[in-house]
Parts: sequence; C-alpha cells; structure tokens
Amino acid sequence: MEGMPEEKECDKPHQNFSKFQKEVGTWGNETFTKAHPDSIIAHLRREVTELQNSHRPEESADCLILLLHHAHRVGYDLLEEAKKKFEIIKKRKWGEPDKEGVVEHIKK
Repeated sequence: MEGMPEEKECDKPHQNFSKFQKEVGTWGNETFTKAHPDSIIAHLRREVTELQNSHRPEESADCLILLLHHAHRVGYDLLEEAKKKFEIIKKRKWGEPDKEGVVEHIKK
C-alpha cells in the first residue's frame, strides 16, 4: 500500500506473539472472571512446581499461558519486556553455580 511502511519479515513473529497474548488474555479474562494479577501469579507458582516435577512440555506451556494472561491483565507486552530485559542481562557479569546449579548475576 502506498505511503505505508513496508512490513518486515522480522516484525511478523512479534505481531503473532502479541496477537496470541491478546487471545490468551481475553480468553483468560472471560473464563476466569475473578482472576486478578496476584491470583494468576499464585497459579503460575503451582504450574512451575508441576514443571519442576515433570519437565513436560505442556507444563511449560501452562506457565507461558499464565504469563501471557498476567501480561494482558496488567497491560504490558510480554515479548517486548522480555526483549528489553534480555538486552540488560546480556551485559551482566555472572557468578559461579550455587549448590543447585543456579548461576546469578554479580550484583554491583
């Protein structure tokens, strides 16, 4: 279309993710009418425990769906926030693994 910026191929995944976030969030709001940000996070904690116990892909999906619902409910673009945070963590210095194998960034 004349006068419109050309859509780049790299923009499409973000558009698709944002569209999926809106779909999940709208469904979550309509289905779980009493849900609020804290209840969504409480549910997420339970799903993370299930993921930790099973390492099953569908448990990862449950966690992602809850994060998408939370983002929609609170009003932020999860992918955009993840991209910004990733740029920050790429610049950090990292310590040694703890007894659980967790490596945290070195705090200044």
